[in-house]
Amino acid sequence: MSETINAIYEDGIFRPLQDVKLRDRQRVRLEIIPEDEVALLKSQKKALVELAGIGSSGLTDVAREHDRYIYQKES
Repeated sequence: MSETINAIYEDGIFRPLQDVKLRDRQRVRLEIIPEDEVALLKSQKKALVELAGIGSSGLTDVAREHDRYIYQKES
């Protein structure tokens, strides 16, 4: 089971800011995402979800007019 937790890095150690259910000395893999990048990642995810929604939009010219839909350009 994966879980996202907040932590602080100090003196060479990551310290969780909440309780975690891990065994002592259990190995885990950490993905470091600085808090200032979280907003950027959320906006990118929102844009990708909107783009993916084009497939179920009923539009029939997405392949031909992809620049218009992706880059908001008029053809």
